[in-house]
Amino acid sequence: MAVIIAVAVAVSLVTVWHHWNRGYASIAYWGALNGENIRYAPKVELRHDGQSYDISKMRGLVHFRQALIEDSSFEGTLPTDEAAPNWTHQVDFTPDGDEPATTVWFDLDQGFVGLADSKSVLVPKPNPTASGIRQFVADALTQQASK
Repeated sequence: MAVIIAVAVAVSLVTVWHHWNRGYASIAYWGALNGENIRYAPKVELRHDGQSYDISKMRGLVHFRQALIEDSSFEGTLPTDEAAPNWTHQVDFTPDGDEPATTVWFDLDQGFVGLADSKSVLVPKPNPTASGIRQFVADALTQQASK
């Protein structure tokens, strides 16, 4: 019986360690509050060309959120000055209560993701992350246009 409990504890610890390491660098970039907002905020809005679209219930949002906070989605970071992003889209993740919203900026042409006031940008892996972000945004705009 003790062996079974020891194995169960060991497997549990490995699982916790594995999940912790999957998001460590991303959360270091976003910060705890921003990471929490990206993952859980109930109100999510896409902003583009002066328009705002509620995408809080859009199909694929869970995967979009997960991609933003998982280390395996990114190749690394670049200094903002070097990357010279042209932010064309933004997504606001607004929590309930008095906490501030998190705004994530996107340069879909170059594939960069970041925070407006950050000294670096995240570089998504071309596939599936950057292509998935582009598709999600295109689907959101198409869906809103058909309303």
